[in-house]
This record gives sequence, C-alpha cells and structure tokens, in this order.
Amino acid sequence: MKNWGHTLHFTPKSLSLPHKEDLLQKLVIQAAERSLPLRVMGAGHSWTPLIETEGILVRLDRLHGLISFSPSEQTATLWAGTRLYRALPLLWKEGYSLANQGDIDRQSLAGAFSTGTHGTGKAFGILATQARHYRFIDGEGRIHDVYPETDPFLFRCLQVSLGLLGIITQVTVAVEPRFYLRLTKKTEKLEETLEKSEEYLDRYRHFEFFWFPYSAYAAVKLTEKSEDPGSTSLWRRWFVDALWENGAFWALNKLARMKADWSPALCRFAGSSMAEEVRVDKAYRIFATPRWVRFREMEYGVPAAAGPEVLREIRRWIERHKPAVSFPIEYRYVKGDDIPLSPAYGEDRVFIAVHMYVGMPYKEYFRGIEEIFWAYEGRPHWGKMHTASIQYLERMYPELGAFLTQAERYDPRGIFRNAYLRHLLWAERQPQAV
Repeated sequence: MKNWGHTLHFTPKSLSLPHKEDLLQKLVIQAAERSLPLRVMGAGHSWTPLIETEGILVRLDRLHGLISFSPSEQTATLWAGTRLYRALPLLWKEGYSLANQGDIDRQSLAGAFSTGTHGTGKAFGILATQARHYRFIDGEGRIHDVYPETDPFLFRCLQVSLGLLGIITQVTVAVEPRFYLRLTKKTEKLEETLEKSEEYLDRYRHFEFFWFPYSAYAAVKLTEKSEDPGSTSLWRRWFVDALWENGAFWALNKLARMKADWSPALCRFAGSSMAEEVRVDKAYRIFATPRWVRFREMEYGVPAAAGPEVLREIRRWIERHKPAVSFPIEYRYVKGDDIPLSPAYGEDRVFIAVHMYVGMPYKEYFRGIEEIFWAYEGRPHWGKMHTASIQYLERMYPELGAFLTQAERYDPRGIFRNAYLRHLLWAERQPQAV
C-alpha cells in the first residue's frame, strides 16, 4: 500500500472496504476484541504515516454520496468517504456550494477535515470549521452523533482528530447558495506582493501566491464573487491547467532533477513565466486545480502578523544555502478557530508550504526552513512532513493533553493508534530495527 506522495509503503494485515455502516461497526468490535490495530485511509493525500498499520486498513470509498439535504438549515449530510471532487458537483446540483475549499479536491471529506486541510482567505478557517455534525464509531464499536450544541468539546476534538477518536462515518456541513468566482492570476515582484498582502486580504475574498525560490516574482491569485457565470472554455482550462501548469512544470522538474545546478535558473524562468489570466467559473472549479506532478511537502502555520517576515527569512536562507529546488513555495491565510488540534487554534495564521519534486533530496532543505518556522512558533500541518517533537507540540497546542484524554476515553484499547501517532503524541518509542 502506498500514498499519493509515495512517502509510504506498507503492507497491512488486511484491507476492508465496507459498504454499510453496520458492517464497519462489526469490524471495529472484532478488532477491539482481538486487540488488532486499525487505521482508516481516505484518498492517501497525507505525506505523514497517519494511515500506516500492520493491522486492519479500512477504506471508506464505498461509503460515499449525499445522505440528506436541508435547505432551511443550509446543511448537507454526506458519507465520510465521499471524495470532495464528487461531493461538490452534487451540492451544486442542489443549488449550493461550500463557502471555502482547498486547492486540491481529491481527498475524502473526513480525511480532509480530520487533518486540518485549509483554503485561504481572511474570513475563512480550516475546512473543518464548516462541519455541523459528526457521526462516528468509537474504539469499542459504539456509534455517536455529535453536535456542537450537545457536546462542544468532543465536537471540537472531532473537527481535527487524526482518526484517533474513532471512525467518522457521516459529516454534516454548512453550505450556502451556489456562487461563481472570478479568479485573477498575475505576476508581480515578490516584495510588492508581501507589502500589499494586507490590502489583498481586505479587498478580495481569497488571496494566495506562489513564489519560486531564486525568482524575484510571485504568481498571485486573487478571487472574488462574480454575478456573471462566465464562459471559460474547457479547452482554455485544459491548456492552462493541464498543458502549462502540469505538463510544462513536469518537464521543468525532470530537468532540475537531472541537472541540479540548473535549479536557480529554472526557478527564475518559471517565476517569470507563470500564466496570467482572468477566469470566471463555478466556485468549486475555481477553488481546486489539478496536481499531477508528484512532490513532497511540509507546511506550517505561523502567526499571521509574522507571515511576510517569515517568507523573507526563508528567502534569505535559500539565497545563503543555495539548495537544489524547482518547486514553488505557497503562501495562504487562514482565520483562527478554537479547535484543539487545528494549526490555526486561537489566532489567524499564515500557512507557508514548501515542496520538493519527488526523487530530489529534500531533508536538508525542509530542515533548514522548519527551524525558521519553529523560531516563529509555527504549527505543522498534520498531514504534511515535519519533525516537531512532542515537547514542541505540547507548547504549540495548549489543549493537546485534553484532546489525548478524549482519545483515550473513546478508544480505551488504543486500536486507532499506530506506531507513528504513539511516538508523535504519546512520546512512546517506536520499535527499533534489529
């Protein structure tokens, strides 16, 4: 078994794809009785070993689709295994959209929510802030329906749970009347973008940018609602998204892997050659973009006020150490929340993601930049690569201990804890190779 980023390769004892909730419940009861570890896999879009297990691996691909829809409450309930790229057209057909999304829509609903996946925008939190109800099976096979009104702390723990409380089977999400978005892509000097970042955040519904190391330019994305549905052709979307932003980008990275010393020049070329366009389309089509070029990723959320200076410091580190890198760095903004394991807990955060093309050395590059994140009290994205210690995480997440107490309460036998999570959050030593 492997994940999308090819950072994991493992063989579970068994693989289960239940098509009914009661079959999943029976599976959990059997695992608990036999003390068999059990982990759930969504779409495999996490780079960390969250899904790795020597026991039972469960995939919820057959528990998918829209269960119910409430126009009066503006909520939709979906099976947890529903992939976002399938859920969003279903909502659109009903006349509704999610208020916000990330830039990848291949994940399962529960997987994206449970790992703290996010989009960007001053008024928008991580995706899980759109949840209104969770249904889950705990470590002893009991089914719970949890609402923020009935059990506020348990609900907040479920919003980003890493699969440690149980198996989420259903999620109710808030929706709003469907809308169109106008996306403006433009290239401008990086320093100009950083100086104007607050202006962009105030003026536009969504703002983010990509910066290629060694380049003087940033590829800026500015998004706002549009009353006009637009007329972007499938051909144009294919040309920009597939041919240029994936095909040409794949070729550039292949060349950088073969000729590492060409990386600075390739980055400068890419940074000044990003596509510029104005596009109007259905919201879910604007939010997400295809990602066909495989890479490794590390992402931290730093206090929002420090975001521009953190990126400047990363730039100085790159110019000083000159790593071979051909992938851009992404800069996004997320509203603060009260979710115990959310990287945006307690305050607005700027999320900065660094990437490395698959097959290229990444450890020194990630480590150097990670130390900058630590200096600014950054919090790691749970699904992306990092080396934060339990001592660091305890300082960054004030309610981590209370969350772990909930995990132990709802999974007393620990069947949902794999070696990685035991080491990461319980500081238990992983088995040493003989």
